[in-house]
Amino acid sequence: MTNFARTLTAAAVAAAALAATPALAATSATTPATATAQIVKPLVLTAKQNLDFGTIVLANVTANTNVSMSLAGVVTCGTGLTCSGAPKQAIFNVQGSNNQVVHIYSATSTLTGSAGGTLTFTPTLPAGATVTLTTSGVPGNDFNVGGSFVIGTATLDGVYTGNINVTVDYN
Repeated sequence: MTNFARTLTAAAVAAAALAATPALAATSATTPATATAQIVKPLVLTAKQNLDFGTIVLANVTANTNVSMSLAGVVTCGTGLTCSGAPKQAIFNVQGSNNQVVHIYSATSTLTGSAGGTLTFTPTLPAGATVTLTTSGVPGNDFNVGGSFVIGTATLDGVYTGNINVTVDYN
């Protein structure tokens, strides 16, 4: 092998070794990240009082008319209806972890009449549909639910019943 061939071979080996070696960074940087976990108690939801609109008399209903109950339990009857009795708003209790915001959800439901017929009940929830827990666990926080439905000219008399489905979840 000639000097030229030896030099060329040595240069090729050196080039291959350099190519296989990763380049080193001139500087390095490191920074930590923070890990966080919030642990909360499971939510417990209890119905404490059923909603009762009282007695509604179909005096002279000539068109669809609304019956509504406020969160305070005040019933308002539309045209052609007379409301009486001792109405009560629904009351629910939620328990969980102190100072946590809990969202309240509820959808429309069907009230079925004892003599047939149905009414669509639309719930009314607290403002913002949230409650901030002021205790951890018992006694929890109460919130009220009202609602409304429409009575039409073809609405049958009878006792109408159905469920108010309420769900709560942490914010």
